[in-house]
Amino acid sequence: MNEGRIRGWFGQNIAGAQQAISAQAWPRMAVTVFYLLGPFFMLIERSPADAWLSLCGLAFIGRCIYRKDWGWTRHFWVRAVFVFWLWCLISAALSTLPGYSLGEAAAWFRFPLFAFASAFWLARDPRILMAMLISMGAGMLIMSGILFAEFTIIGQRGGRLSWPYGDLTPGNYLAKAGLPLFCVLVALAVSARTKIAGLAALVSLITIIASVLTGERINFILRAMAGMLAGLVHKPIWSRYALLVSVEVVAVFGVFLLKPAIGNRFVTTFIEQLPVHEASPYKRVWNGAIDAFYTSPVIGIGPDNYRLLCPTISADNPDVACHTHPHNYYLQILGETGLIGLVLATVMIASIIWTCFKANLARRGDVLAATCFVVPFGFFFPIQSTADFFGQWNNTFMWSSIAFALAVAHQARQK
Repeated sequence: MNEGRIRGWFGQNIAGAQQAISAQAWPRMAVTVFYLLGPFFMLIERSPADAWLSLCGLAFIGRCIYRKDWGWTRHFWVRAVFVFWLWCLISAALSTLPGYSLGEAAAWFRFPLFAFASAFWLARDPRILMAMLISMGAGMLIMSGILFAEFTIIGQRGGRLSWPYGDLTPGNYLAKAGLPLFCVLVALAVSARTKIAGLAALVSLITIIASVLTGERINFILRAMAGMLAGLVHKPIWSRYALLVSVEVVAVFGVFLLKPAIGNRFVTTFIEQLPVHEASPYKRVWNGAIDAFYTSPVIGIGPDNYRLLCPTISADNPDVACHTHPHNYYLQILGETGLIGLVLATVMIASIIWTCFKANLARRGDVLAATCFVVPFGFFFPIQSTADFFGQWNNTFMWSSIAFALAVAHQARQK
């Protein structure tokens, strides 16, 4: 694919999205345009991003009520979400802080609701799905440019970057909101014709270096591992796969050599903090979730109550460091919703991954279908440090990508 054909591809997909949007009635047209602006809302701050995601979900529910269209609830993964959410409400109601926990559990549902809206309404048209992919790419490149600018102008603070949010989370955008596109880029880089492969490799290389500069180690590992897996599942040319991995490894270690402090944070400090000894900060935080589980092993202490109850629950345990959450989804769910909640959450997560993986089995030649399962698999891989399972900012990024992956999966089934 030469440069002219690449420009033609973009023009064709943008024109296709315009045709799809113009064929809609004006209320639906407005919602679709609003939906496609999501990656740019997520560049602003958490409140605009949350409002975008929530309004899309509410519009979907309003449409379902008006049209009495509930056929989408027959899918197993949808029902698994509802069952887990119902248990979260029960756990919250039975907790020692029911008012707070019920509010958090109820509000969490807006994230899977957005996934329902994307998979069964907003992104059902392949032209809209491709337009969202382009929008995602624009947002990812803008974020990378912002991070390079911050690194050049003022440098890191404590080994981290903070633009454009003012806090130390910009790597979340690249690792979570941009993960579907990054997986596609890596898969194309190791399988497509020379021109498109070169462009995909260049963009993936630029953004992975931006991830290193943020200083967010877990987010970098998530992108790196997801990218390598995506490259394996879509017709890889093995020599090109090895070359891409080598180039990215050399580029990352080049950054480490130029900035030893970054290398120390990603290698030496990271190894020292692994949860294999009691002094590990990760292990000390995870211990708090275990204490919470022992407090109420069946129903848990209530969704998101860990941040309030940990100092009391673990007051006599010197090996616990109480943070706002235990930094692991499964331990947090275990502590806050008990054994029943963990089983239901595992079923929900597995059903989402399996729904996406079936697209890989059905249409491995389609790069979107082949790689979409990598997104939820990477987010919910059990052995990793994670953000708050019920939190706003993390879930906005994460569920925007899960929603895209599920939309791809359901389109693959229709085809």
